[in-house]
Amino acid sequence: MSAVEWVTLDADEAVEWTGGPVLVSALPQLAVGVVVALASLAVPLAFGLPWYSAVPVLMLAVLVAGSGLYPVYATEYVVTDRAVYAKRGRRARRVTTLELDRVQDVSYRRSAVGGALGYGTVTVEIAGGGDLSLSAVGDARRAADLVGRLARRADDPIPGTVEQWRAVRDELRGIRAALETRR
Repeated sequence: MSAVEWVTLDADEAVEWTGGPVLVSALPQLAVGVVVALASLAVPLAFGLPWYSAVPVLMLAVLVAGSGLYPVYATEYVVTDRAVYAKRGRRARRVTTLELDRVQDVSYRRSAVGGALGYGTVTVEIAGGGDLSLSAVGDARRAADLVGRLARRADDPIPGTVEQWRAVRDELRGIRAALETRR
């Protein structure tokens, strides 16, 4: 059984990192929602309108604030030693999987707000398109370094142990010697 219930891992696949968007990434939209809510209450008071005239704008403020919070609670990321998984949505889940052996580049960036609040976006580029962005990750540099390191390891797997390769070498030497004696 995997540590994350929404992804099925192979028996020998290990989870290296889990995360999701950080809560502070919703602060800008929450701030806008609060400002709109306060303005919607102040305008009726200033112009002598009934308080319930502010209800439609208050509903808009709740939608703005909610649209900032929803991705924080509906998005999860998992990095294993074989793939990067991203789940978006609660009811209608959409899971994106990128195999590490197809990764061409991993980068991270921070916006001005993200830099001030301590989060960034990790972009994983793969061969053939279909890149994946892990948005609002708390320590984007560390996550990007981890994915890059795992991708380099997945890109150059050498099958077998040293003993197995020595046995192959010895067998090939025996075959070569047998062929040379037939000449």
